[in-house]
Order: sequence, then C-alpha cells, then structure tokens
Amino acid sequence: MGSILSKITLIAAFCALFILFELNSSPAGAFSSGPFASRSGAPALGGFPQETSCVECHTGTANSGGGTFTITSPANYSPGQSVPVTVTINQANRALFGFELTALNDQGQKAGDLVSNDGRTQLVNGMGGFAGRQYIQHSFSGIVANTPNQNTWTFTWNAPAQNAGRVTFYASGLAADANGSVSGDLTYTTSRSINSGSTPTPTPAPLGQFASASAASFAATVPLTADGIVAGFGTGLSANTAFATTLPLPTSLADTEVIVRDANNQTRNAGLFFVSPNQINYLVPTGTANGVATITVRRNGADIAQGAANIDTVSPGLFTANVSGQGVAAAVILRRRNGVDTFEPVAQLNSAANRFDPI
Repeated sequence: MGSILSKITLIAAFCALFILFELNSSPAGAFSSGPFASRSGAPALGGFPQETSCVECHTGTANSGGGTFTITSPANYSPGQSVPVTVTINQANRALFGFELTALNDQGQKAGDLVSNDGRTQLVNGMGGFAGRQYIQHSFSGIVANTPNQNTWTFTWNAPAQNAGRVTFYASGLAADANGSVSGDLTYTTSRSINSGSTPTPTPAPLGQFASASAASFAATVPLTADGIVAGFGTGLSANTAFATTLPLPTSLADTEVIVRDANNQTRNAGLFFVSPNQINYLVPTGTANGVATITVRRNGADIAQGAANIDTVSPGLFTANVSGQGVAAAVILRRRNGVDTFEPVAQLNSAANRFDPI
C-alpha cells in the first residue's frame, strides 16, 4: 500500500462516516454502517449524563446551517399503541443525510420500543453510561436523499404496555457534503414529546345548508314526494359540474352523493340528474316514507351539507315556461304532417309584458 489514501468517504454520512488512512497507511476507524450509539443529543436526565451529537465527529455548531430537522408524530399515545414516527432533514446542496433517535421518559430511561420497518433504518443499543437505551438510526441504504436536498425516514414506536407519562423523542441529524472531510458537514438536533392519553377526536366542521324544492316550481313550501324530481341548493356541493348520461340514474356524480333518510329511518341514495357547486337535481328514491326526511349531501365520502324536507303521498309539480309552476307549460308539441314528425314549442316570450304566452 505504497500510495497515500487521504480520507475515503464512506457513504454512511454520519458520525465516523470516514475511514481515515494516515500517511503511514494505518487505518483510523471504519463505521460505514451507521453512527455510534448514544449520539442523539439527549440532555442529562435522571442518572444519565448528557448525550453528544454529530458534532463530536464533525466540526461546526449544531443548528447553525440554516436547514430544518423535524420529528413528526401524533401528540398523544395510548398504552401498547403502535405510533408512526417520521424524521425529516432538509438542507440545500446536500445529497447524503443521516440521523439517530431515542425515546426516553422523564427519568431518561428507555420508553417503549423502536421498530425499523424497512432497510433504510436500523436499531442499536446503548452501552456504558447509556446502557439500557435503544436507538434507531439510518442504515447504509438510507443515507441518500429521497427528494432533492431532503431525506426522510419513517419507523414505528410501540408505546409501553402501561402508561409511561410523557415520552420524548431526542434526535441528532447530519447533512453531509461528502467532500472527504469532516468539515463542512452540518449537524442538527431536535426533540418532540408525546403524551399519554387518547388524541381528542377533532370536532367535525358544521354541515352546510341544503334546501330542497320541487324542480318544477322551486317553491320551498310545496312538499316533495317519492319519485319526484327535486332541485337542491347550497354551497360547495361539488367540485365540478356533471350531468347524468345513463339510466338508471347514477347515485354518484363528480364524487357527490345525495342520501335521503326518511321518517322511518330508512336510508337510500337518490338518483342524480345533475350536480354543480351550488345546485343538485335529484330524484327522491322510490319507497321514501311520508313525513320529514333528512337530505344529506356527501362529497368525497364526507358529509358536507344537510337539510330537511316534508314527503307526501302526492305532490303535483308542473314544469312551466316561467319556472313558477303556473302558466304555460314547459312543453313541446309533436306534430305529424304528411308522415313527417316535428317538434314545436308551445310558448314564446312576450318581451313587452315580460311573460311567456302560448303560441
């Protein structure tokens, strides 16, 4: 080995990333599979001393590089729950990244179990003054950025079987420039606490109003009837405008549905003629019982608007030219003359009187 190998970059890109060969060709160390344990930057807790971070092996001051280093997890846990955890490091002009994380209770003891779900992370145990602690860190295959200038690792933390109170994830991360030197690498530290107790169920957003009326007259006081054509009005009912093109009518258009729950608590999907952000034309389902029915608009699987309508056995609705339910019908005449069929309107607009008159 007569040639001089100065600093060979090991792709692990973390504490002791490099094999250093001195001029006499004697190796200084080799840690290509990941960092030393107990480099998470955790503070002194209980009888445990403070842990170092990546700056022990890499020059510079932690959290001075202008990048970001975050831990993402739910705010709360239940005993025995499997909790997803994601570590993300972002640094401009970097392609190699690493991290190490541990989960500790307020006394500095190991809390729960970290689980590696893929080949991009691995587990190691603490030694010496940190014996009993567990760490998860990048593996050899997990150092390369999975998006430009950023790397993420996702794994599982299994909460203790018994309530352990507050548990804190402490982590150290590195953004390496891979220039063959420990200088120029940027170290970050962060922490995130997760508390015992179920995560509160978020309060659902209030439903918008959905007003239904006869599609013939649009009169809100007229009762509806089973198999009747209805126009419903609201806001944000659909992202797009869509028309039915098949029979029987579809019960979903542009990911929008109308559900009718009748006075007997029977629920049926309505057939849809047309949906738009502010109006839906639908057919009251066959078999809808008389009485007050609840009409719900569901978009992308979530209820977004609701209203009530009175259902009666009979409720005539005449489609008229002036959309009032009165006056000249909205109709056409089929005329057969000399064996030829033609369609002709029955009404024309009287502009002077601002009304429709029969032809």
